[in-house]
Amino acid sequence: MRDCIVEFDLNVLKQFTLNKYIHAERQNRYIGSKMKKQATNYCQLVVQQAMVDGVRFEWPCMLELRWYVPDKRTDSDNWAFIKKFILDGMQKANVRGDVFLPNDSLKYVTGFHESFEVDKERPRVEIRVNDEKNLFQKKR
Repeated sequence: MRDCIVEFDLNVLKQFTLNKYIHAERQNRYIGSKMKKQATNYCQLVVQQAMVDGVRFEWPCMLELRWYVPDKRTDSDNWAFIKKFILDGMQKANVRGDVFLPNDSLKYVTGFHESFEVDKERPRVEIRVNDEKNLFQKKR
């Protein structure tokens, strides 16, 4: 099976980090709501394009998120918050009636493995199915 990856551009998503979202919510709840909608819609479009390109995940599974951030100025937990919008976008994404992720509950998403590196040239987050789930099941 080929490596199925959904890739999001962090140049687009950097405006939706946790601290920026909290600041927007404190200014006005409608600003925060607008941010959530914009981030989720972007993620939905990326996932829909991945679906058109043949990417599918077999649920339930553990997700691996590889963050390639532009620099070390923003804390990893600020970046990791963006996965909220990514999962919401995965739920909204559908192509010809085929939904990418039915629900982001534990029934489908069993966990996360995240790593962070710096890539100034092409900041992004790559999401794939983490095969460690199978290793955990074999050990039990």
